[in-house]
Amino acid sequence: MWRCSNCHHVEFTADRPLRCPVCGAEGKFGPHEVAGIKGTKTLNNLKAGFAAESQAHFRNLVYAIKAEQESYPEVARLFRAIAEAEAVHAYNHFRLLGAISGTQDNLQSAFERENLAASTYPQFVREANEEQNTAVATVLGYSRDVERGHAELYKKALAHMMAGENTDYYVCEVCGYTSDGSLPDVCPICGAPRDKFRKVE
Repeated sequence: MWRCSNCHHVEFTADRPLRCPVCGAEGKFGPHEVAGIKGTKTLNNLKAGFAAESQAHFRNLVYAIKAEQESYPEVARLFRAIAEAEAVHAYNHFRLLGAISGTQDNLQSAFERENLAASTYPQFVREANEEQNTAVATVLGYSRDVERGHAELYKKALAHMMAGENTDYYVCEVCGYTSDGSLPDVCPICGAPRDKFRKVE
């Protein structure tokens, strides 16, 4: 297992990677030992388990929303409860993988990942348009535009942290735009009105 010293991305390969797929740094991978875990099969299984549990967590939250819309509150509660259980599993897998660092390193890693995500969306949007999937292109375009802002928010969060400042965050429930410090009258990405924003506690 290898860890990028620039963005802390972890790769599960036998050979040292030449270039980081997240931040693009070359020659920055060094050996990364996970305490008490031997063998690449176990590490790969933990990685696969983390991905599966993370997806199950989110999938159950979406199912809960649908159950609420269809007036099945008891089923919605069950979906949310199981989603919480899956989140516990994902956290445990991620922790065992040694993928959690200090907050400053985590902010840097998150910043690098948002930049990578933002750079992949233009191709997704272009291909959706080429295949005449305009609704998909619109949603992917929202993601592209919002991801750019997320990277900037991580940079600002580090400055807030160093200055000992507190800030409020508001998320547009239509496109995911995240506002730092103030509640917008209108979403700058999708045009949703103020009442479509949720304050994050």
